[in-house]
Amino acid sequence: MKKHRTVRLQGVLVVFAACLISLSGTAAAEQGYIDRIAKALEASRLTKAEQAEVRVQAETAVKAGIPSEDVELIATRAADRGADAETHIRLLHLVLSVKQDGLPAGPVLDRIEQGLSKGVSPERIAAASERLAEKMTTARPLVDGLVQKGMTAKGGGDREAAISGTARALEKGLPPETVSAIGALVHEKRGSLRYFTSVVDTAAYFAGSGMTAETAARLVRHAVEKGYGERDLDAMVRQLDGEMKHGTRAEDAAARMDQETMQGGAGAGRQGVMSGQGSGSGAGSGRGAGPGMGGAGGPRR
Repeated sequence: MKKHRTVRLQGVLVVFAACLISLSGTAAAEQGYIDRIAKALEASRLTKAEQAEVRVQAETAVKAGIPSEDVELIATRAADRGADAETHIRLLHLVLSVKQDGLPAGPVLDRIEQGLSKGVSPERIAAASERLAEKMTTARPLVDGLVQKGMTAKGGGDREAAISGTARALEKGLPPETVSAIGALVHEKRGSLRYFTSVVDTAAYFAGSGMTAETAARLVRHAVEKGYGERDLDAMVRQLDGEMKHGTRAEDAAARMDQETMQGGAGAGRQGVMSGQGSGSGAGSGRGAGPGMGGAGGPRR
């Protein structure tokens, strides 16, 4: 019995030691991102007091669940771009508030990080990211309404992707009532939430490529009515891109596609609408919404 107790005690000690090592590694990693942020801030034009304010905001964001690597990237690149303390805090606070409001933080993080990597001014990035967050707030009840009506969603990821896709469509000028009508049509066709996301992503891409919001919405509505699936929607996007490369205006390409849609049926579409399956855009495809600051890719979390 004594031998067995010794063995058990040794096992407990091994587990305890492993936990200590794990905690030590985590603490070291956390300290690492703080140190790197501090170093970047020291090389900036911020005062010591302003640097301290930014560090506090960064630590608060990480403690709230924002990945430390994202916080570090935002803080260090904003410092490299010459952002003042107010803009630093504005960017970090925006990501934090989105997270605290229960909205997906990924699209806002992507918008900020892509803007910084492209050399866009931090002030302009902050304004564009705030617009996206505002549209996500509007998008959430639209998406939740579809789920409450019985639209199929496979886990929280589909809902977050739908909120992000709807927000991008709203950014590109589609009115909330138009997006709601598209959702009602998808629901009538027994489409899933994933398929709805593919449809609004396509509409956002069309609108971001030069079509009017009205034309983009009409085009995807006709596609849904004809039973187009995700592959078919992707084919429409490729067709638009191809025609525009040859100098065709987006509106002219839309008229041609609309005529083809109304005259013909879907290719692989019916299964795509019913199940939301396929290799098309889907949730989080990264299709984006056309050129510009609003063209960040699909949601990552």
